[in-house]
Amino acid sequence: MWWTRRTVIVAFAAFMLLAPSPGSAQALQSFDQLALRVNLDDQLQVQDQLGGTAAGRLIRLTRDEIAIQTDAGEKRFTSDTVREVAVRGHSLRKSALVGIGVFAVLGALAVCSHEGSRDCLVVGSAGAAPIGAGVGLAMGALISRMRTVYRAPESRAPIPASRAARGVQASLLEDLALRVNLDDRLRVEDQSGVRTTGRLTRLTADEITVQADAGEKHFRRETLRQVAVRRQPLRMAVLIGAGAGAAAGTVAACVGPGREECADAPILAGALGAGLGLAAGALMHRTTIVYPAAEKRTRISPAISRDAVGILVSVHWVRPNSHPAD
Repeated sequence: MWWTRRTVIVAFAAFMLLAPSPGSAQALQSFDQLALRVNLDDQLQVQDQLGGTAAGRLIRLTRDEIAIQTDAGEKRFTSDTVREVAVRGHSLRKSALVGIGVFAVLGALAVCSHEGSRDCLVVGSAGAAPIGAGVGLAMGALISRMRTVYRAPESRAPIPASRAARGVQASLLEDLALRVNLDDRLRVEDQSGVRTTGRLTRLTADEITVQADAGEKHFRRETLRQVAVRRQPLRMAVLIGAGAGAAAGTVAACVGPGREECADAPILAGALGAGLGLAAGALMHRTTIVYPAAEKRTRISPAISRDAVGILVSVHWVRPNSHPAD
């Protein structure tokens, strides 16, 4: 594996060139549907109609306005002044494919240049492709990219005032959209206690639609008791696996008298660890209740000791009619 370090460098350069650019994603042209592509606390980049940009954490989004927390403070943009919105994310699948392609090509070239057999292309590609997948996963988990999720149409119609602005009860879309995205795995419980698990396909002001194993299911706001979202910690699992593998490879190859593979072992072991981490992350999930919203309660009580007197403030969240998450 004398070519491993050089291949990693080439793979890194290829990943930077081939990874999706900010303008490569298919963007929405409806501002009121933007909430289904982003969540609270996502890192966004907002560009206004004059070309100015601001980057920060999403703290509020309505039909009429978006607000982000930047290093310079809170920035607000009305819907008619926003030109583009991009969200920072990680593309594990595309990164793995780039790694497979680069390693397969360079692995075949390396084997053919040394052996020259008829099967060198197959042997070199097959041997290097799994390593490339792991390296690509690790790079994708480490390197983030901005993906455009909204681009204003050239001619936009006036947007009516939101229900919240008119003092009317917030819609189901406004309650849920910033906590779930399209294609998320949801667990929906109705007022009768029946639970349905499926993929979110549609969300409107009054109705939620999920694609379950038994077919498409529709739930109106008045029939909902609880909505929970299921997410898998894929990126964190890949990072932990890659880090643990690289550390184990370093200890195994770099400690002791024989250190011929000291430079390559962390790369190979880290790639293997990234693949194992992805598999482990796919098996794990965390279910979080996102509807109804938790009610925040603050409790203030005096704290008196022999040497000091103070006030103890505690904050906790209570969900009405909540049940333990699976």
